[in-house]
Amino acid sequence: MFTELSDFSRRPPLYSRITATELWTRPALARRMLEFHLDPNTHLSSRPEQQIDAIVHWLDQRLAFKGKRLCDLGCGPGLYANRFAGLGAAVTGIDVSAGSLEYARRLAGQSGHDIRYVLADYCEDALPAGFDIVTLIYYDYAALTSEQRSRVLERLHSMLEPGGKLVLDVPGAGAFAGVQEGISMEAGLMGGFWSDEDYLGLERVWRYEEHMVSLSRYLIVEPDAAFEIYNWMQYFTAASLAAELHTAGFQVEQISDSLAGAALPGDPETLAVIATRS
Repeated sequence: MFTELSDFSRRPPLYSRITATELWTRPALARRMLEFHLDPNTHLSSRPEQQIDAIVHWLDQRLAFKGKRLCDLGCGPGLYANRFAGLGAAVTGIDVSAGSLEYARRLAGQSGHDIRYVLADYCEDALPAGFDIVTLIYYDYAALTSEQRSRVLERLHSMLEPGGKLVLDVPGAGAFAGVQEGISMEAGLMGGFWSDEDYLGLERVWRYEEHMVSLSRYLIVEPDAAFEIYNWMQYFTAASLAAELHTAGFQVEQISDSLAGAALPGDPETLAVIATRS
């Protein structure tokens, strides 16, 4: 344990270890992620229902979902996909979590929606094409490395028909300004999120100023085992986000400080974009 703690105290090189899919593929964590996704009292995995309703309503006003072929990447338990289908879109949802897709299929069945759900890693696996709209919502794009983002944008470009729309949101400069480096330790860290067993959780937060990236590194120590999770997050300005999209063949149509269309302040905590495939 001395070795693990000594390593935990040192600042890792940027993107030196990637564990993002473990949140959805480790069985206990996947169950917890789904529980938090569906819990209206926490924002750890999803937004409250009223915010989701407002986002979907605003996007429908801009994109007119009825009759459109729409793919929701990182769809999770279908909270957005089900609403898109309810407004007349032909929806495909893609996610790496089998448990979340099982819930999403049940939800679609209960709602009477014919939604196609696909178990896949959108960074690596083959993806369908021919869509009018692709959504990637709740900071999924910002959790990717720079190389992953470049590759994913190429894949999104291929998924969309010419003139198709890409919708995504990312944390902005205002959110990065609020990130503070530090370390914390607590039994049952984050309200028991990390394990069904008793555990001790450590969190170490690092800032990578020159890249506008943060890392929340977690060490979870159970009675008989220990594991680590690295949560990297890229923060954007309107200019840096537009530049990445332009390089990949997208033209920014609108940037706001939420997917409900709020006005853009100087240093927003969130940037939301609708972009067109050129």
